[in-house]
Amino acid sequence: MIRCFLFFYLLLLCGCKVGDDYDTKPFINDEKIKDVLHIEGKTTKIDELPIFNDNDLNTLLKFALKNNLSRKKAIENLQKARYQLAIQSKQMFPMFNAQGNYSFNKADNAHNFSENVNAFKMGFDVSWEIDIWGKGQYISEQYSEFVKNSGYSLINTDVSLISEIMLNYIKLREAQEKLRITQKNLSLQNEILQTVKNKHISGTEDDLALNQAQYTVERTRTSIPAIDLQITTYQNNLAVLSGVIPGELPINLDITRNNITTKTFKYNVKKLYNLPLNVIRTRPDVLAAEANVKAQNATVNTAITNLYPTIDLSAAFGYLSNSGHTLFNTESQVYGYSPSLLLPIWNWNQLANNIEVQKHQREYYLLDYNEIFLTALIELKNAISAVEQTYRRNVHQQITLSKMKNIFNLTQQKYENGLVEFTDVAMAEQNLLDAELALIESNTDILQNLVAFYKAIGGGYN
Repeated sequence: MIRCFLFFYLLLLCGCKVGDDYDTKPFINDEKIKDVLHIEGKTTKIDELPIFNDNDLNTLLKFALKNNLSRKKAIENLQKARYQLAIQSKQMFPMFNAQGNYSFNKADNAHNFSENVNAFKMGFDVSWEIDIWGKGQYISEQYSEFVKNSGYSLINTDVSLISEIMLNYIKLREAQEKLRITQKNLSLQNEILQTVKNKHISGTEDDLALNQAQYTVERTRTSIPAIDLQITTYQNNLAVLSGVIPGELPINLDITRNNITTKTFKYNVKKLYNLPLNVIRTRPDVLAAEANVKAQNATVNTAITNLYPTIDLSAAFGYLSNSGHTLFNTESQVYGYSPSLLLPIWNWNQLANNIEVQKHQREYYLLDYNEIFLTALIELKNAISAVEQTYRRNVHQQITLSKMKNIFNLTQQKYENGLVEFTDVAMAEQNLLDAELALIESNTDILQNLVAFYKAIGGGYN
């Protein structure tokens, strides 16, 4: 028996891997990435990138990362993958079992069995498939990559969750600021309406101006319910993303102090081009897709090992007796061992075809990885360009609003002095409202595009 164990041990030591190595050649090389993103060769530190500096938003993000249901599911997937790895990585290890049983057969005098028969059995057995061709290692590699995929998917879930919360929070603050501006203008329009009424009573203004002033007030008033609906919708979205029902959020979203959409954005957007060359390769969704390719490559190699001979060893040791009192005596000892060899000879190409199936699945995952990589690259390029263009437009929008305020003030003064018609005031007031709303929309666009930028770099450089 010792010779047999030594023989299989030598086989194990002389074993060899028969699979394919994973091709690490990148889909798009660093030079092309540098050209597409216009990277200048230096890296802006993470803490030098734009920050939102909103305490309410930070509180909301921390709360959501703790309670979001999709994130909890991703965590469960990761935990499941870890236990699957713990199971599968031991598949080629020797398996030990202990067993014991007792049987009783009653005497049958009709057939000359005059005594009752008792049988006691207790022992141990071991079974082992000798891993000569690296099958066990390939299986471990496969499930190790599954764990990595689940881990990267969890990070990607975090990035997506943070992005969704930030976008809904920004849109909520935009709607709330629009409501404030609209209500402020409604108050201004009511003041103008009262001025027109006074002039109408004194006979210095006609019915047309009065009706036009009343129409302006009502038109502005009718826009408020739609804005209120937007506010409610975004608040409900944030509750769902945070894993709670509306009303259970850690902050009061109706309080709009230091509204993030009213702040002027000042930043050298050229710094957004100073990125590390591996910014795309380290995105969690790209890494998760690459883990799929590596796992499938291990599956291909596992299928290849099935073409080669399989050697199994089983052994047993125990005690067998017809009496419980003598079960553990030396005379009751029994043992045995049974090495076996399985050599695939003719299986109608099932094994070979299975290898081809797994290779095509690997090619599918590789194409999926390339597609995700390309999409990520374009997303980042678009995000940087969007921040740059919206920032440029925002500068002009600020100038536009400043000029429009001057125009409205001058027009209002002239109207009060009887130098212009009310239609000029109504037009100037509407243009002022449009300019104020446009600036808020422009501020919001910058913030949204910054969120898209952070999402495109995978939440960070690491």
